[in-house]
Amino acid sequence: MVTPTQLEEWIRSNCPFFWSSLSKNAQTTMPRGLVEYASTGTLSEIETGTDLKAIERYLTELANICSVRAVRDTYRKEFSGADSANRLAELFSEIAVCASLAALSGNIKLRPATGKGSYSDCFFSLCGFDIFAEVKRYQDPWPHVKKPGDDPNNDAPYRRSISQRPLAAKSTDLARPRSMDLRSKLRDVHRQLPDGTLNILFVFHPSLAEPKRYLTQTFFGDANFFNDGGPFVLESDGLFYLNEWSIVSACWLARFLPEIGVIFPSMWKNPRAQLEIPVPLLDAIEKMHNEAVHRIADKSGSR
Repeated sequence: MVTPTQLEEWIRSNCPFFWSSLSKNAQTTMPRGLVEYASTGTLSEIETGTDLKAIERYLTELANICSVRAVRDTYRKEFSGADSANRLAELFSEIAVCASLAALSGNIKLRPATGKGSYSDCFFSLCGFDIFAEVKRYQDPWPHVKKPGDDPNNDAPYRRSISQRPLAAKSTDLARPRSMDLRSKLRDVHRQLPDGTLNILFVFHPSLAEPKRYLTQTFFGDANFFNDGGPFVLESDGLFYLNEWSIVSACWLARFLPEIGVIFPSMWKNPRAQLEIPVPLLDAIEKMHNEAVHRIADKSGSR
């Protein structure tokens, strides 16, 4: 296990921009989230494996486009106050996407105001279009879904329902469908995006199961779970069915691979969007994804 002192020394040496983005108090007493984030591995695992080095690279790339001050001012408070590894992972996911979009467009604004008393994660221009983007990350707790009365000696995973069932049909040994949790978490994301603009959403969903199926259900409704190729049938339990979600033009599933970068393996267009996602924008993001996938193949082939 890495001690706070070892972690401090390692970050100072290997991630100077990240270190300089912490407040003086956080540099003196390492944030709990940062210690927790590194506490599951050894120092050698951090040195060789390292999400932190990738984030250091992304922060530096953002600074080259936005300015050092803009990046530090945007993230210092949240880096320094991160109270859990999960919160830090959420920030790292946001930064990875923002840096990828910045590299693609050549410009980006971090945390722009929406006019609703809230902020999106970024604003950028690409292919002649102005776009606001929001990034979310939700770790899937499956298969170990804790419930009251669990037997601590029985670590067998619960089964998970595919769709929401009427109360009378519920089984005590089934966890609720993941789509219900995701809809609840994403329900109000429209509040973090402006009205009358092109808005896109990126969702990270680390899971041992099938995040593409879960997100398809989340956006289009539970009946689409087994619909692999589309076209999807929009049901009343899908987020795209909601009027307030019409400001979201499209959503991407995102994954972060430390040695490669961010990839976007799946995309969903909102059939009720006020503004349809432009084809040149779709092509640009797909190209970015394909280039990252090719780098994965090249690295695998060189081993």
